[in-house]
Amino acid sequence: MRLELRDGQWADLRERIDHGAHKRIKVAIRKGSEDDALAVELDDVVIREFVTAWNVLDLEDNAIPLGELDRVPSDIADALLQGALDAYQGASVPNPPTGS
Repeated sequence: MRLELRDGQWADLRERIDHGAHKRIKVAIRKGSEDDALAVELDDVVIREFVTAWNVLDLEDNAIPLGELDRVPSDIADALLQGALDAYQGASVPNPPTGS
C-alpha cells in the first residue's frame, strides 16, 4: 500500500509479513523491553520490515536510498513508523476461521 508523505514524497508498505519478519520484530520488542538503549531500535526494525520502496528526501532535498533511515527527516520517520505500525497491527490480526 502507498503511504503519502509531505511534499509529494511516498513510501510503499507491505500489507503482510512473513514469519521471519515477525520474529525480527518480536525480538526487537523483547530486547527493547529489557534495555532502554535498544528500545529506540524497534522503530527502525518495524520500518525496515514494512517499507519496500520509497521516494524520501533528506533535509537538503537529496534522494535517500531505501533503508538509510538515519538520513530521513524526523517528521517523515514518524510518519513511516506510524504507517508501518498500522500495517503491522493489520498483519498480525488473525483472519476469522473459514467454514469447511
